[in-house]
Amino acid sequence: MQLVRTIHGVFGEMVLPLLIVLAAIYLTVTYKPGAPRGPVARIFPVLVDIQVTLGIILWIYLLFSTSGPTQARYLGFPFILHPLIGILASGLAHAATGPRNPLRNLGRWAPLASLGVLLVLVVSNVVIGLQS
Repeated sequence: MQLVRTIHGVFGEMVLPLLIVLAAIYLTVTYKPGAPRGPVARIFPVLVDIQVTLGIILWIYLLFSTSGPTQARYLGFPFILHPLIGILASGLAHAATGPRNPLRNLGRWAPLASLGVLLVLVVSNVVIGLQS
């Protein structure tokens, strides 16, 4: 399980924020109204899903392998926000790169704005995760 924790930590803290910035720039520069989704828009949400899945697996493992104050910490505030924000970030990643982007009225700037919100979610989730 230490391998899962390491992958989740490195990918979430270092790789995912960089991928969000790169995807936002790429999707903004290559924006064409009505064009089908490209490979970046199809693959990026899956990477976020993998990160969230690893985190939920790790969280469930930690809930069942610990007891007492340690287990209470994983169920207590603010750490309980970590898996919830992760699930929210996954949904936003799918919406931000798909045709149902909530900010689609911004045109070219819709991916940049929505992925900017995703970046804020991911960075705040990293801060919450590092506090435990």
